[in-house]
Amino acid sequence: MRDSLLLAALLAVGLTGCAADDSAPTPTDSPTPPVSGPTAEPTPDAAEPEFRMPTACADALPASRIDELDGLGMELLAGPDGRYGDSFLADPTPEQLAGGITCIWGEEEVPENSVTISIAPVTPATRDAIVTGLVDQALNIIEQGDLRIYARIGDSVAAPAIINLVRPTSWISVITGLGGEEQYDWAVELADDVSTQVGAS
Repeated sequence: MRDSLLLAALLAVGLTGCAADDSAPTPTDSPTPPVSGPTAEPTPDAAEPEFRMPTACADALPASRIDELDGLGMELLAGPDGRYGDSFLADPTPEQLAGGITCIWGEEEVPENSVTISIAPVTPATRDAIVTGLVDQALNIIEQGDLRIYARIGDSVAAPAIINLVRPTSWISVITGLGGEEQYDWAVELADDVSTQVGAS
């Protein structure tokens, strides 16, 4: 459509030129140059978001999401500002090993009612190891520009929903207690909220 409009415009210009009276006298004076008006200042592009590595789980999500987790009976159990700090898990997570934090909201006696959110910085020195670890999990891979998504829907019996967003400077992961379409969609929403909150998107 755009090419058709361009072609139509070019034809209109050509026909206008043909319709001019060739017998009209040619002016001898040089044409007066157009008066130039003020030059419009270029509009600066909106600043790109810059990833900020949070030091507390409370800084990883907007307050409305934290209220939602609280309403679901999920307490912040693990993380720098969690009830048990980083001692809740026996071993550090891959995100923690990469210099990040892992936050677990859940019911202590009901592990399926939980969500694990991790954020870590990504550098050229750590990216290959991060990607290799995710590929080894046989997750589905989606590429969107400089964003790589490693994900699994899981099921409502034993396999959690997993989503990892790996960008040039950040790695965000969300793992729900159980999987399935609804839990996966929720994990995607949480990952998007974290991305916005920490300036990764």
